[in-house]
Amino acid sequence: MKTVYLRQYFPPFPSLPIHLGFPEHSLSLGPLDALIDTGADGTLVPQALLDELGAPLVDQIQLRSQWGEARPANLYTVDLGVSDLRLPAIEVVGDPGTEIILGRDVLNRLRILLDGPAGETTLIEK
Repeated sequence: MKTVYLRQYFPPFPSLPIHLGFPEHSLSLGPLDALIDTGADGTLVPQALLDELGAPLVDQIQLRSQWGEARPANLYTVDLGVSDLRLPAIEVVGDPGTEIILGRDVLNRLRILLDGPAGETTLIEK
């Protein structure tokens, strides 16, 4: 599966279309553009999407930014779909922003080719 980089960002941003759902239920939200961030430890999902999904709160944690400051954050468990793959029980942080950020917790489960010159992300499915 190939996806073009999102051109509304400068420089253009690699992304993948995803779906979200409850564990053991249908992936009811999506497709949604998710930004690929190899520098992020975890995955962030807008709180508004988690509320729309009705995702239950799992825990309250401290989230630390790349600058070192910490802030409280809510942790949820969702299933995440990428193409024909379903990644079960992914812990995501509810974020007040509007972007989905795929961190290494998800990216390390996928085979992805980021082709910057072509502006394409390729998900390599086995």
